Amino acid sequence: MSQSSNKKIISKYLASEASEAEINQLLKWLEKKKNQKTFKDYLKTKLLLDIKYNTIDSQEAYILLLDEIKLMKRVKDKNRLVTWFKYAAVFIGLVTLTTYTLYKSDSGFSKISTSEITLEINDNNVEIIDLDERKIIKSKNGNEIGSIQNDVLTYKNNSSKETRLAYNNILSVPYGKQFDVILADGTTIHLNAGSVLKYPSNFNGSSKREVYLKGEAYFKVTKDKSKPFIVKTENLDTRVYGTEFNVSAYENDTETEVVLVEGIVGIHEVVKKTDLPKEYLMIKPAQKATVEKNLRGIKIKNVDVSSYIQWKEGILLFNDENISNIFKKLERHFNVEIQNNYPDLYTHSYTGVFKSENIDEILTTISTHTNFSYTRKENKIIIKNHQ
Repeated sequence: MSQSSNKKIISKYLASEASEAEINQLLKWLEKKKNQKTFKDYLKTKLLLDIKYNTIDSQEAYILLLDEIKLMKRVKDKNRLVTWFKYAAVFIGLVTLTTYTLYKSDSGFSKISTSEITLEINDNNVEIIDLDERKIIKSKNGNEIGSIQNDVLTYKNNSSKETRLAYNNILSVPYGKQFDVILADGTTIHLNAGSVLKYPSNFNGSSKREVYLKGEAYFKVTKDKSKPFIVKTENLDTRVYGTEFNVSAYENDTETEVVLVEGIVGIHEVVKKTDLPKEYLMIKPAQKATVEKNLRGIKIKNVDVSSYIQWKEGILLFNDENISNIFKKLERHFNVEIQNNYPDLYTHSYTGVFKSENIDEILTTISTHTNFSYTRKENKIIIKNHQ
C-alpha cells in the first residue's frame, strides 16, 4: 500500500468502515516491522476508534475487535489471524491507556480529554504534543503552519497564497499541565491546566482576530488597530487591540472573570437569542470584570492582579479564598480528584502562597489552619472532619 492509501484504510478501520478486502490488505501490510511502528504511531496520534461513541473503554474496543475477528475467520487464513490478534492486543492496550471523551460545545469546537496535550487541526487530524520534542506542524494537505520548540507552539506569520487558508485549531491542555502558544499575529497565550482554545492558524483576510476559550489563559496581544482581538467564552466576550489580561472561564466554576494587567479592554456579556447590538463595557488596569453564570450583569472591582496571574509562573496564590475554589485549583494543577466529605469546610477561607510544594505538603499546611484530615490513594483524595 502507498502511504496515503494505508492511512485511508487505517482510518476506515478505526471508524468500523473497512471492508473484508481492506482488512486483508491491512494485515498483509502489517507483516513488515516498519509498518507495524507506523500503525502504532498512527493509533496514538489519531486517538479515535469510532466517533459515534461518547466514551471509549477497553470493553467497547474488545467488542468491536471480536466483530472484526469473526470477519477474519471467514477468510480462513490462520497466519493472518495470528497477526490480527497480536495487533488487537496492542490496540486494546492503547485504548485502555488513553480513554477519552469527545463533545461539541455551543461555539462548535470539540475537546479530546486525555492525559496529554493535544492539537486538533480541521476536526480530523490529531497530534499529541510531546514537550520534549521539536516538531513541524502541518495541515492535512502538507502545508507547514507552525512548529513546536522549547515547549512552545509557534505559528508561521506568512501571507503567501499557499498559507493564506486558515485552518481551525483546537489546543487541549489536560489537568496537571500548562502550555504556551504563539499565534500567527505574534499574540502569546499561556494556557492553564484543563483548558481548551480554538483559533485559526492565521488571521489573513479577516477583519478581526477571534479565539474561543474554555478554562483559563493569560493573553499578551499584539497590537493591530485594524483587527481587534476578541476572546469568546460562554458568558463573556473580551475585545482588545493590544494589551495583557487574564481570562478564567472554567465550566465547573460559577463565575467567568477577566482581569486586566495593562491597556484597556471592552467586556461584553453574552446574551443568547437577542439581536441587540453589542455594547462593550470598558475596564482599566488592576480591575476585574465578573459575570455569574445564569445571572445577568457584569461586576467590576479593583483587585491586586498578582493573585490572578501567578499561576503562569507555577505559583499557587490564595488570598482569603474559599476552600471550595482552592480544591478546584488543586485538582487542575496536580491532576487529582478531591472528594470532600466535610461540607462545613466550605465556610472557611485560606490565604497562602505555594510554589514548589507537592499536593500533600499543601493540604497538610491548609489543614493546620482549617482543621481537616485527608486520605489519599493514588490520584484520589478524600477530605474528612478532623476528630
